[in-house]
Amino acid sequence: MFKKLISVILVLTLVMGLSGCGGKKDTNKDNDASTKTNATTDNKDTSNKESGNTDKETVKRQKVTVISWWDITKSESLQKLKTRFEELNPDLELEFTMVGSGYADKILTMIAGGGDSIPDVMMLAMDKVPKFADSEAILCLDEFITDDYLNSLYPVVKESCRYKGKVYSVARDVTTMAMYCNKAMFEEAGVPIPSEDWTMEEFVDIAKKLTKVDDNGKPIQWGFYFPKYADGIYDWLIGHGGTFANEDGTKCTLDTPESKEALQFLHDLIYKHKVVPSESQAKQYGKSSLAPIVAGKVAMTMGGLSASNNFNTASPAVEYVVVPLPKMKGKSITHSFVNTWAVPKGAKNPELSWRVLEFLSGKEGQQIVLDTNMGLPASKDVDTTDFVNKRPDNHVFIDGLDYTVPFETFVNGAQFYTIFKEEGEKLWLDEADVDKVVNNIMKKSAELFE
Repeated sequence: MFKKLISVILVLTLVMGLSGCGGKKDTNKDNDASTKTNATTDNKDTSNKESGNTDKETVKRQKVTVISWWDITKSESLQKLKTRFEELNPDLELEFTMVGSGYADKILTMIAGGGDSIPDVMMLAMDKVPKFADSEAILCLDEFITDDYLNSLYPVVKESCRYKGKVYSVARDVTTMAMYCNKAMFEEAGVPIPSEDWTMEEFVDIAKKLTKVDDNGKPIQWGFYFPKYADGIYDWLIGHGGTFANEDGTKCTLDTPESKEALQFLHDLIYKHKVVPSESQAKQYGKSSLAPIVAGKVAMTMGGLSASNNFNTASPAVEYVVVPLPKMKGKSITHSFVNTWAVPKGAKNPELSWRVLEFLSGKEGQQIVLDTNMGLPASKDVDTTDFVNKRPDNHVFIDGLDYTVPFETFVNGAQFYTIFKEEGEKLWLDEADVDKVVNNIMKKSAELFE
């Protein structure tokens, strides 16, 4: 009797133990998995009654907020970047928000205020990176950057995204400058498209041949047009050996003979050679710097890859040929502007932000950038074969990545370039000579460099 009682107790104990293992959940293990994948789970109802699956949990994507000055509903590039990132990262969802005019100031105010409104990732123009980095408004990314990542980038990108030797941003896309030639206007004038090793002297001669006046001597067509802001004249500046500022951004260098020579050359294109329209003449065709060439009133203008979108979507479309900028003092010249992505100070999860940045600036993200004409790729790993096969002259943009130099940026660069544009108008309107304009710029910008 006693032996039978013991046997019953042992059986009951075993059954109760097995029942406990089947009904209890290892919550620590689940939490670890959730943390590693950055996913969240809905614990309110894990029974999934409709399907009868009692083990399946409903997984929600974690939102990663991205702020930019572009409207994603109107940007094919951003849409495709979002879709591909989420395919590769099923635990994450990119949520884009647009901020319009006064973008940089609004973002600085947002970051200074702190709180939940700070995004995980932000778009940032190359010329704003030094200011944001110096103000500690964006995070240094050195802890995330690997040698393999750096080695995959074009040299100009590595240089553009650094401030005082540290990496503070990654490339959204790269813009190198090339010369767009209106094919119809060249053919009508009987002028051959320039060769890829043409010189500044040949450039001036061709511009003259493509400039026309009516019977009263009034200009009705011009050989060339350039926008009168810093980025629009920078290639001519460096082509003559000039610069806006010294290397560490502590002194304005527009007063050097080389810089003054470049400004004088551009002034002469307008008033001596008369191959460039005045701003009032150019603006009658539209506000865009590309409007005169789209209207068939200017034969040549400089631009990056994105300019082709304007020509392709014009009605009628503008037939064009792309050639390198003319060689200046025997050297191939082009400069780059690199728009970037950065992580704002106060971002809730920098590691998560880096996952987004690494994709956007890496091989897959940059392939989308190139394929949608958003800009040129930052990564050397991107396949450019289809891009060049689509238009053979597209090789000009890719070739330029090997010899391009970055646009000059420094802490108070944005304020300096505003002064340059305002004072420079007197030169482009022929109201003051180069020496006077340069002196005014030097005086008004002195405090910025101090």
